[in-house]
Amino acid sequence: MANISKPGKAKWITLRLIIAAILFLVTLYVFVSIADEIVLEHENRFDQSISKEILSFQSPFDTKVMEFVTFFGSSSFLFPAYIVLIIFYFFRKNTRLALDIIMIGLTSTGILFLFKNIFKRNRPLDPLINNVTGFSFPSGHSFSSFTFFGMIIYILWETSISKIWKIVLSVILFFFASIIAFSRVYLRVHYPSDVVAGFCLSMVWLILSLWILHKVDLLSFFKSKAK
Repeated sequence: MANISKPGKAKWITLRLIIAAILFLVTLYVFVSIADEIVLEHENRFDQSISKEILSFQSPFDTKVMEFVTFFGSSSFLFPAYIVLIIFYFFRKNTRLALDIIMIGLTSTGILFLFKNIFKRNRPLDPLINNVTGFSFPSGHSFSSFTFFGMIIYILWETSISKIWKIVLSVILFFFASIIAFSRVYLRVHYPSDVVAGFCLSMVWLILSLWILHKVDLLSFFKSKAK
């Protein structure tokens, strides 16, 4: 029986790697294309057409909803959420996963600010909310939300819960991150291309980070340094 299960497991691992590789390459290509043609070449037809469509159904109620939703992509929510997640896995004695979450959280913040300062794209001039600072590309809310909830989806698929629940929860988490990203365009603090680029960059960085962390055991590394 053991010999029968191994090929199936190897096949599943290979399938996951193929899917991850395809997602990595596609999102990297889209991010580079947006950065080149829209941000650097100032091709704004995509942003104008999407923004015009959104403008057609804006209302005071929808604006209030989007203001509420956008909070969940801010550092005011995500920083405590990371802390809770890290503490949870430390108490569960899963120190390696806790360290991985710390590394993903810290490096993703650095990557975001690096790219913002490389492109230095100004934000839209007519935002619906106040006190929004910093550069526009890529969207920090989009990038951070998809990174955080994408990481939770990854952790979810490593658990032993039923596959149907994994699919249902993954769809819900992805949809919620998408609504957060959409809220930034609705509230006119980002261009549509900013949030698409934020999603693409988060997928590229999350896949790359998880691959590196699988190759490098941080817990073993810190233990060896402590000796």
